Amino acid sequence: MYVTIIHLEEKILQTETVKLKDIAKIITGLPIQRYIDKEETEEKTIILNMPALEIDEKFPTTQQKMAAKIKNHFYSREHDILYKVQQQSFAKEITSETDAIITNSYLIIRINDFNKVNPTFLTYYLNDPRVHYQIQRTIDSTKIMKVNTKILKDLNVLLPSKQVQDAQVDLIKKINERIEAKKKSIQCDEKLINSLYDAVIGDAYEN
Repeated sequence: MYVTIIHLEEKILQTETVKLKDIAKIITGLPIQRYIDKEETEEKTIILNMPALEIDEKFPTTQQKMAAKIKNHFYSREHDILYKVQQQSFAKEITSETDAIITNSYLIIRINDFNKVNPTFLTYYLNDPRVHYQIQRTIDSTKIMKVNTKILKDLNVLLPSKQVQDAQVDLIKKINERIEAKKKSIQCDEKLINSLYDAVIGDAYEN
């Protein structure tokens, strides 16, 4: 563990370098095929594989009959971070999809101490292109091209104080709200452009 001083916008930001395994538990998701078609089953909610393009959406879920007894650590908890292991890997935080089975399409990052680590800050950190590159370059290309627990456990994380993390997350939320407002404004303008031709074209091309 060591300390890095980063100059950011004429301010000095002090960060602590830690291994991801020192601030979170890294767990492989459940291989659900082994738990289907058992004698004692019950219907459970399962978090499905999600494409990177839908990262801003909620996790898709489904209902599946499977073994009744499954270890508790495979059930999603609020603020778990799921890291997709293959095909455009990304990190995404659990917000509302709690008590659902997490499959082995994901690695589970479960923070040890919320007084030290803001899960939303860590999620954005893991999705930063520079960090993503560091993760991808450690994959063994001679085997299946996917992220494993060892890669994430050994990942160095530059961690500022919790106060700085919280402040950055608040700023990110405000920026995202502004982005969404701009998107809605653009959509309204596009509809307005189309409506200008309603009087001219009307229903001429409906038949």
